[in-house]
Amino acid sequence: MKLDQKKVSIIVNCYNGAKYLKECLDSIQKQSYKNYELIFWDNKSQDNSKEIFLNYKNDTRFKYFYADLHTTLYEARNLAIEKTSGEYLAFLDTDDWWVEDYLLNRVKIFDQRGEYIFSFSNCYHYFQRKKNKKIFTKIIMPSGNIFDFISKNYLVKMSCLMIKKKVFINEKKFNKKFNIIGDFELVMRLAAKYKGFSINKPQTYIRFHSQNFLSNNRDMFYNEYKSWYESVKNFDPYINYTNYFKNYLLYLKISKNILKNKTGELFFDILKYPLSLNKFKLFFLFLLPKNIVSYLNEKYY
Repeated sequence: MKLDQKKVSIIVNCYNGAKYLKECLDSIQKQSYKNYELIFWDNKSQDNSKEIFLNYKNDTRFKYFYADLHTTLYEARNLAIEKTSGEYLAFLDTDDWWVEDYLLNRVKIFDQRGEYIFSFSNCYHYFQRKKNKKIFTKIIMPSGNIFDFISKNYLVKMSCLMIKKKVFINEKKFNKKFNIIGDFELVMRLAAKYKGFSINKPQTYIRFHSQNFLSNNRDMFYNEYKSWYESVKNFDPYINYTNYFKNYLLYLKISKNILKNKTGELFFDILKYPLSLNKFKLFFLFLLPKNIVSYLNEKYY
């Protein structure tokens, strides 16, 4: 099969995502790899997302679906995937966008290296308020058996992920109980069984702004990660990485509480955190007045 005959199904799940939607859709339409379909799943939005999408109705690759019921994010992703016809699945959030060769770079590697089942890449963090970008990580991300790397480095971004559809279906799709960590949970399952490849050059712009779901749901992030950890900690291969998972869980706990009441418990949680640059940053934030920490958090986004 020729390279350009392998269709990619792009999933864009939308719930009131109109504000940045045009930039997202434009980046899809500008892809250098042309054999794709876009499955746009509208999770009962109440803004003008549909009207924006209909500006692209002349592109037959762009397909609009309106949900019967509003569901959790990852249940919505699973429903959207049922409408796909491609060999590969790619995902893009409504406030993010891709570089022009995003799809091409991945399809080429999948075509050349049949043992790879999924891919992920580095990205830029784009800060909406400051209008500037920063490379997400300078860590060199490996390819092949990457479970060890993913366990020690929480570097998975939904808009940087591409998967062979057949394996995704066999792995029972996304866990629909999650709203935030469903992509991480899926990649951990995949990495425990299959090989994946990484692209270290940033391929995606992840937008940070005051309306980010994650920015406003730190408690949910912590609770979901804790629930996931409790469900896997006694099973192979996760059991060999429990210290890494517990440390990250502690970091999430500190991060969500440092914007709230600064208690003695929080101080001792920071003391328990492993010696690292993050530990010094957390102590610094702990010592600052609460109003300054809140200001820095708002300014950051």
